[in-house]
Amino acid sequence: MNKTVVFFGIFLLITNLFAWEWEENGIPVRTGVNIEWARTGISLDDDTVVYGWSDTRRGDRDVYAQKIDSNGNFLWGEGGILINGEIDRQEDIVLIGVGNGEVIAAWVDFRNEDAGDIYAQKLDSEGNLLWDEAGVPLCLAENVQISLNIVNDDNGGAYIIWLDSRNPGGSDIYGTHILANGEIAAGWEQNGNPIIATSGHQNQHTFWEDGEGGAILIWHDDRVATDENIYMQRITSDGSLLWGDTGTLLCDAADVQETPKIAPDGTGGFIISWRDKRNDVNGDIYAQRIDLDGNLLWTTEKVIYAGDGIQENARITKSNDNNGAIIVWEDGRNNFEYRDIYAQKIDLNGNLVWNSEGIAVCTEDFHQKNPRLVGDANGGAWIIWDDARGAGYPQVDIYLQHLNSDGEIQLAENGEIVCNAAEEQFSPLVKINGSGVVFTSWGDNRDGSTGLYIQIFDNNGNPQLAENGIIVYYGLCGDAKETKFLKNGNQPVLVWKDTRYPKSQIYMQVLNGDGSVNLEDDGVPVTNYTGYDQISLDAKMIPETNEIGIVWQENRIGYNQIFVQGVDLNGNHLWSDEGILAGDYVSEQQFPQISVKNFDGTTEYLVGWSDFRADYTFGIYAQKIVNGEKQWDAEGKEIVDTATNDQLNDLVGNYFIWQTGSFNDQNILVKLVDEDGNTAENWPENGLMICSAPGNQTDARGIITSNGLLVIWNDLRDGNLDIYGQLISEDGEIQWQENGVPMINAINDQRISSYIFQDDNFYLIWEDFRNGFADHAYLQKYDMTASALWDEDGVRVAYQDSSQIAPTITSDGENFFAFWKDTRNSQSGHPNSDIYAQKINSEGEIQWGDDGELICNAIKNQNSPLATTDNYGNVYVVWEDTRSSGKTDIYNIYAQKISNTAVSDEEIESSFANRMFNIPNPFRNYTTISFNISNETFEKAEIEIYNIKGQKIKTLPVSSQASSKKSGRFSIAWNGNDEKGKPVSSGIYFYKLKIDGKAEAMKKCLLIK
Repeated sequence: MNKTVVFFGIFLLITNLFAWEWEENGIPVRTGVNIEWARTGISLDDDTVVYGWSDTRRGDRDVYAQKIDSNGNFLWGEGGILINGEIDRQEDIVLIGVGNGEVIAAWVDFRNEDAGDIYAQKLDSEGNLLWDEAGVPLCLAENVQISLNIVNDDNGGAYIIWLDSRNPGGSDIYGTHILANGEIAAGWEQNGNPIIATSGHQNQHTFWEDGEGGAILIWHDDRVATDENIYMQRITSDGSLLWGDTGTLLCDAADVQETPKIAPDGTGGFIISWRDKRNDVNGDIYAQRIDLDGNLLWTTEKVIYAGDGIQENARITKSNDNNGAIIVWEDGRNNFEYRDIYAQKIDLNGNLVWNSEGIAVCTEDFHQKNPRLVGDANGGAWIIWDDARGAGYPQVDIYLQHLNSDGEIQLAENGEIVCNAAEEQFSPLVKINGSGVVFTSWGDNRDGSTGLYIQIFDNNGNPQLAENGIIVYYGLCGDAKETKFLKNGNQPVLVWKDTRYPKSQIYMQVLNGDGSVNLEDDGVPVTNYTGYDQISLDAKMIPETNEIGIVWQENRIGYNQIFVQGVDLNGNHLWSDEGILAGDYVSEQQFPQISVKNFDGTTEYLVGWSDFRADYTFGIYAQKIVNGEKQWDAEGKEIVDTATNDQLNDLVGNYFIWQTGSFNDQNILVKLVDEDGNTAENWPENGLMICSAPGNQTDARGIITSNGLLVIWNDLRDGNLDIYGQLISEDGEIQWQENGVPMINAINDQRISSYIFQDDNFYLIWEDFRNGFADHAYLQKYDMTASALWDEDGVRVAYQDSSQIAPTITSDGENFFAFWKDTRNSQSGHPNSDIYAQKINSEGEIQWGDDGELICNAIKNQNSPLATTDNYGNVYVVWEDTRSSGKTDIYNIYAQKISNTAVSDEEIESSFANRMFNIPNPFRNYTTISFNISNETFEKAEIEIYNIKGQKIKTLPVSSQASSKKSGRFSIAWNGNDEKGKPVSSGIYFYKLKIDGKAEAMKKCLLIK
């Protein structure tokens, strides 16, 4: 009895098999590396430097490091060492050398919650991970932990501190002590000890080892609501606080003291600098010296500089002639709008060693900002900064200067160029090794996206590597949004807006049925880079000529104008490399739409837009393009100008559809034009009013049917949002009732999402808020009288309380496939949305269960699915995917192919497959699948293996035996492994024969272990 039940269940599964064709959670079509460079670098005792960063090369964000020697050799392999690659984000890495070439890394980790935790790892000199591969958790407390600092404990371990918001009322500073073996030191709690946890905010912390196995901590503190001061604390190996439970005041002068920085003074004490507003709201630079007992060694704080303008962002380093410290800062004394770089040296007694006004490191035009410095071996310092002298931000370069012990400039006046490549260079860092070799590093957008670059200088300031540096790691960044997905057999086409460069540009890609891409990885641009944002795109395709028409708006002259481009399936530009200006007129042009058609083997492109050129209101204009030539006036042809702000909604064939009217009373109009752009016969010159009901009618869309043009729109006439429609004959006659008929007007709001026309019927899917607490996706079939043919209220595609958002629909000619964004798996602390799917047959019956089928449940949000089908019964779906997101959302494009050809072997009728079986069955180690192909030749044959969930786990190509591409007997072995070579578990599996992409037979087998 049990076996009968199981077999019946299997039969149903095979009949409606749902199977991913590609890898779980989709394949990346356009995805980035998205490097986050936070100036993390350290010099080690083996004369090398290690840099750390995070990137998304593996999908979500991970932390990496690279070790570089004095010759610029990368010692930890191409791309660096993966320090941690757990799920979700690992970022904001900090590093410290702990002797013997070893490094401890700590980072903020989001694997457990969106607030963030703290983890650590240790690496040996070869880059091997020494602690647990998953990392050592330092703090798993709830709420936010960010802003790490790290110092070594002089015994192979490290102290790590962070900003912590677990306590209400402000931010505190917590920390921990991790030993050389990866264990937390005695005296330290599991989630860190409070270093300072009192009222108000404690932040802007700076940290240094104390030379006796402990550490010194300095921070900004506003525990007194009307005052902001500088406090300090010393911690020991066992977590003891030596300078009071809530720290000791370093400076409590009037007004604001902020952004402290600490450096050793060379004698066992420390010098601290900060920005001080006691006498000047714009800020001055002050300093104080302390000993290991927390005593203030100068009777009063020392003024480093207190002149005119803004002084801020001070940095400090030890002066290596045992003579105090060197301080650098941004200074606005010369121009209140811009910053220059100044520096000063202070001795152990608090005397200013250099010019009392400070040394002018750089006073060029525009900004010089974000300085960093490191002391040389002789009491001088190397200073690096980002510099906008050429053209202002964001055209920023990197400059370097060397001051000797006397403050004398050693390189070119106003600095030596480190990098002046194109676009922005940012966040420079300078380090020096024991041999005096100077390492500089920075983030670099010369190629549009961010790369991490370095340059090395000898101790005379001579660069040792290629001009403008060499790349440590680079990868695409930015977003891919506004996706269009165009049907093209088993090579569907994607077009999207991409922000990999400073200005968004339009890209395209062609998918292949095997999951590969036809163009370059991550797509190709549809124009050369223009340097201006390309937005509001629309795209259509003519499969007969393999041409894609793309239209967008772009501001090249101070106004948005409409541009159009034709491309082929190889990404070739068919016209100008910058696109064609549709309407050559100096006016604001928006809301572009495009339609394309094949006319005797020639593709004709019709472009429409809203144009502000007349009467300070938007009218509708158009252009026709054939073979890259404008067919109408160069300025475009006026379609209608009603002086009421006409916003073009859609362009279908030669039908223009727009909304017009006042802010809260928008109406819908349509106009058909002839091949010359003139008003079609019987149509009103200013368009046919198809809805003038009260309230707003918006977002109108059209589709050409066998009975004329069907227009649907969102309608607020009854106070809630409903969906209305109207059918218009080709000669301009309204076919349904005046102002349209309600396609769906349930309670609360319903919004148009997607629709298709097929076999004289119209299919509409929409977001429906009828239950009052979540949007659900509904589908309905209508005939050409607007009668609903399925359930009166529509077919609900998934019976879940979660929201189903932005549903889309496609069809293989017989069945319908719905995809949507679904929030059912969103959890507190990990909010996210996934992509789900449903199959609906021609009777309006759901086929994949009440819950639908999962397409993608990767972390973060998956949004805006779009779908199409090929000619073999397969379905393709793409979506915008934010699994790479970090501090801000990052949008990429992923895709999945779904097999809809799997059927039971009892349903197969094929001249190809006379007989198919596997021996042995059941099997343990391997089984041989045999089959006959008769009376046909073929191009490609393969066996696909599916698990009982319908997921494809292996493809076995029938190649060597089938090289003749003729009929005959074939056999192929399966060893029970999946596509990655991993053994699968015991159970029932299905093997399917596919010939030239079509399923021909399916059988089941049993694996026993």
